Amino acid sequence: MADWIIWVIVAVACIAVEITTKTFVTLYFGVAAALVAALSLTGAGPVFQVLAFAALSVGGLAATRPWLMRAAGASTPAVPSGVDAMRGRIGTVTKAIGDLDPGLVRIGGEVWTARSYLDEPIPEGSRIEVVQIEGVTAMVMPIPSIHDELPKET
Repeated sequence: MADWIIWVIVAVACIAVEITTKTFVTLYFGVAAALVAALSLTGAGPVFQVLAFAALSVGGLAATRPWLMRAAGASTPAVPSGVDAMRGRIGTVTKAIGDLDPGLVRIGGEVWTARSYLDEPIPEGSRIEVVQIEGVTAMVMPIPSIHDELPKET
């Protein structure tokens, strides 16, 4: 079998793998194999073909992959989900939280067991902010409501 046919088969296989994985790695090997297939038609020997394949694939990978990953958005932070998405959420106390006793809070339609992050009581009806999640318990702290900031009538 001619060398160029082997390189074309390698190129097609690598590009097929890249289509299914989206990792921007095997694409370089596929393109390098296609270029070496063209090079083998010029009569280059097998050792030169392997060296050219290695240089083209690794060189291309090192030179352009970081740029491609940035362009594809791989360096952008993921959208928080699960307990990470709970930090900073606002809720309401539905069962008073004691100094060291847990209570209940409603956050976005869900009821969570909650403890005071500052170890101070939080009365029922207070607005809270989630500071962190420990297991299945929301650690919360009170936040002023708009009604707390209004001046009292005398």
